[in-house]
Amino acid sequence: MTAVAAEADSVAGGLGSAGPGGGESPLPGGFVLRRHARADVLVAGVGPAAAAAATATALACAPDPYALVVSAGIAGGFAPHAPIGAVVVSDAVVGADLGAQTPEGYLPVDALGFGRSVHPVDERLVARIAGALADGGRPCAVGPVLTVSTVTGTAARAAELAERHPGAVAEAMEGFGVAEAAAAHGLPVVEVRAVSNAVGPRDRAAWRIGEALGALRDTFALLDRDVFGTVAEHPGTHPRATAGPTAGPTAAPTAAPTGLPTAGPVTEPAAEAATEPAAGPAVGSAAGPAARTTPAAPRRPRPRGVGAPVVTKLKIAYSPCPNDTFVFDAWAHGRVPGAPRLDVTFADIDLTNGWAEGGEAPYDVLKVSYAVLPWVLDEYALLPCGGALGRGCGPLVLTREPGADLTGKTVAVPSERSTAYLLFRLWAADVVPGGVGEVVVLPFHEIMPAVRDGKVDAGLVIHEARFTYRNYGLHALADMGEHWEHTTGLPIPLGAIIAKRSLGEDTLRLLAESARASVRMAWDDPSVSRPYVLEHAQEMDPKVADQHIGLYVNEFTADLGETGYAAVRGLLTRAAAEGLVPPLGPDALRFP
Repeated sequence: MTAVAAEADSVAGGLGSAGPGGGESPLPGGFVLRRHARADVLVAGVGPAAAAAATATALACAPDPYALVVSAGIAGGFAPHAPIGAVVVSDAVVGADLGAQTPEGYLPVDALGFGRSVHPVDERLVARIAGALADGGRPCAVGPVLTVSTVTGTAARAAELAERHPGAVAEAMEGFGVAEAAAAHGLPVVEVRAVSNAVGPRDRAAWRIGEALGALRDTFALLDRDVFGTVAEHPGTHPRATAGPTAGPTAAPTAAPTGLPTAGPVTEPAAEAATEPAAGPAVGSAAGPAARTTPAAPRRPRPRGVGAPVVTKLKIAYSPCPNDTFVFDAWAHGRVPGAPRLDVTFADIDLTNGWAEGGEAPYDVLKVSYAVLPWVLDEYALLPCGGALGRGCGPLVLTREPGADLTGKTVAVPSERSTAYLLFRLWAADVVPGGVGEVVVLPFHEIMPAVRDGKVDAGLVIHEARFTYRNYGLHALADMGEHWEHTTGLPIPLGAIIAKRSLGEDTLRLLAESARASVRMAWDDPSVSRPYVLEHAQEMDPKVADQHIGLYVNEFTADLGETGYAAVRGLLTRAAAEGLVPPLGPDALRFP
């Protein structure tokens, strides 16, 4: 089943000539079944309702039962696992917006007691398809494919879907309708799609529909040769399969009657409009989805301190970097009216991350990496301000020689509990197919000298090193921020401000107001904070400090807003899909 004629043409092109008994067969409702030797192809129309109606019609009119229904077409892919041109195979077909919005969040129709929102795909079928594609030189991404009624067009919506459906590889508009019709006839179903665009902000100039249709054609040539001919092995079932739409805005389901020549899928032509890819699942290989190691689950939440008295003095730890001293200068020096007094400790992020995760350090407020949040949000609340997000401010991978190949090489990182490290791992999964070698943790100030002196092959650096690495004779091999922004369209989440939930909701709100006021006071008169900034900066050149502040202190520092929260959810959801962090709970980022 496909949604539009262009998709059907690509699928049919992969299936080859019609052969004996081929041709076209009209069906009720104006549908036309295109028959091939081992599969039939049908254009169902756009959306789950049209797909369900067309698929049900094809299945009901078949003189003999089909063996398989395939929803086929183009789709939006969730970065980084399903980039443009990739092929995705569903291990579940999900009705992603079939449910209800409640004050507690989204509830799928299953939870409402009115039906189902997920059709699992037989693991053996997925493994067979993934193996055939891998053997044919076209490995695929395996994961849930989402069916939506409205194509995603914003970063916030993409992040919401990725968080709600961890591991999703793509979104389209027909798969769930095809699956419902197939289930009504007791038939297995799978969704196979080629990615034409990224799920996220709508950017037609970045779509590659022609490239995706070509990948779809090549995919179905492999499936026709290696899968469809042997798909039905049960008594009373004809070996013919039906192919339906894959993840994409216009795919629709179809089926092939067993009375037609031989087993084969029915698919519909690809849609002109493409959906954007969903966020990242396991990548399939010949053996199926890749294995992942899941981190330990976070601790159980403690009471959130509702009603606790508002405190008047707090212990806080943040870094001596210019952005932190700029942000907290007014508050730390008692110039924010009504704000609690601060007892400040300066510490690098690797220390504050450890203190937060250990839960025993005597700090009420900490500046930490966003990467550590999944382990600490039971104890701490994320403040909606004071942190560091932005664009064009990502970590860099530095090497002695330009264009170095990092396959099997030693890389120094400042911490394995850092946003920089998560971004590095996501980047390496995309561009270093053989994988890097040993990863060693070094203090931040030792990384560039270690790369320069040949002690390590590459180094991951942050903050002012963006402006000073040339002083060490080093080259920027890659910008993790550029990779993140290109694949997601979201700003880069770097440093977060967290506060103990036991302080109580009133104090937490006061802290947020105080941090926001301190930022605005620094913006109103930057010269006031300058002595504090330069006193603690590791790079004493005032120009470097100014560059640092300009890069990391921005509108997201004053308020995360919808886009900021989407970036945070997007990063941590993608990292969870890779097995790098535990998954976030539904209310983990909620602020009182």
